[in-house]
Amino acid sequence: MKKRTEIQQDLKRGFGSAPTGIKILAKWSLVGFVVYVTVRFVCAFVCGVAVGLGGVLPMLAVLAVVVFLIRAVWRILSAFLSLFVLALFIILLCVIL
Repeated sequence: MKKRTEIQQDLKRGFGSAPTGIKILAKWSLVGFVVYVTVRFVCAFVCGVAVGLGGVLPMLAVLAVVVFLIRAVWRILSAFLSLFVLALFIILLCVIL
């Protein structure tokens, strides 16, 4: 069993004389922590973008519906106007003939 001073020296040397299993565990613990922090950062960024778009997307959807309704009403009115002009033309022909 190692003495306390030997363990402290091992820690100062960066697990230099530590068993291979401990070195691997320390290395992969650090890698796992870095991966964890990276994934958390990416998720926070994606969620922030989603929240930012959360205010814009409904507004764009409403705008698309309004444009669709305006175009539909315009087509209906233009069709009625065409029929009205055609009816006036027919009535005018009947009066003249």
